[in-house]
Amino acid sequence: MPRRKKTEGKYPIEIAEDIFDEGNATLADTLRAVAGTSPARVALVADANVVQRTEGLGLRIGKYFKTHGITLAASPVVVSGGEKIKADGLQSASLVATSLVDARIGANDAVIALGGGTVLDLAGYAAAQTRGGIKVIRMPTTPAAMIDAAFADAAAVNSAAVKDAFSVRCEPAAVLIDPTFARTVLDGVWCAGFGEAVRYAAVCDAALMKRLAKCAERIKARDFDAMRDTVADCVKSRGGEAFPPFAQWCAARLESMSGYKLPHGYAVAIAICIDCAYAVKKGLMKEDDQELVCRALADCGALDGLPHSHYLIANHESLMRGLDAWALAHGSGAIPLPGALGKSVEEKSPDRAAYAEVLEGLLSVSRGE
Repeated sequence: MPRRKKTEGKYPIEIAEDIFDEGNATLADTLRAVAGTSPARVALVADANVVQRTEGLGLRIGKYFKTHGITLAASPVVVSGGEKIKADGLQSASLVATSLVDARIGANDAVIALGGGTVLDLAGYAAAQTRGGIKVIRMPTTPAAMIDAAFADAAAVNSAAVKDAFSVRCEPAAVLIDPTFARTVLDGVWCAGFGEAVRYAAVCDAALMKRLAKCAERIKARDFDAMRDTVADCVKSRGGEAFPPFAQWCAARLESMSGYKLPHGYAVAIAICIDCAYAVKKGLMKEDDQELVCRALADCGALDGLPHSHYLIANHESLMRGLDAWALAHGSGAIPLPGALGKSVEEKSPDRAAYAEVLEGLLSVSRGE
């Protein structure tokens, strides 16, 4: 029997390996719980990367639906992953939304979003716009999405220069995590996804942060058990609840400055180091704690994007515009920062001069000086 683990939360959260195995009732049970009709009618939005790298996935899904009496209302919509599908002038979002309308997906049906964070965002944005909102079951396939993106209470797409500029409320009807899908991702996505675990633990769970530091090298070696346990520990710790969006302002700005060429996970890792160094400079965080956090990111490979990002870090003025975008989105310039390990603090007025000094220091590191 495939592994299955239920986590308490405000909506169903399940961790189950081999979720499309015909003997695994996790998805079928979840659909019965959240859908308004029986048998359930669903639409499927899938990440092309997952489809291409998972042998026989379409056939397995078809057999699973037939065995469990699940009706696929239309042909699956397969979209490429990556931030560019969120920055294409709503073309991909419109494609998904139109497919839902054409399939007559309604309030008693569900959309299954299978993929990385950008695909979950895109599917959620389209579903939220269709007939006043369609239920979405998120099935994340990347480590970062399993730890964070799957639990977002909103779905967003980008404008050309602003990440997540267009956002709508979209809380998942359920989150189903199959850790085996993480095996399909490239090394950079695997390692950088660990950065989301570090981002959460650094401001929410000191004990978890220490465990993450100890297993970081196993993550870099693509130890599946280490990644599966990391995902499970993070999900159990947060229970589907939101946490202080530490380093988010900076990661989003780095991505948009790069034209979305800098992968999300690498941007998150760099942003964590920037905000930790700033927190130390302002006397909010201990240097030993900063070292623990940043060393974990380095050991797992999440900082492998740093040597290629010095041109972004060098542009202080442009990077600082991320603070302006943050204030516009949240109605306040206050940002969350790490304090004592596993705790967050809020700074109401970020010191831009201090940030500039921090960036100069990190610039030297990125250049290997």
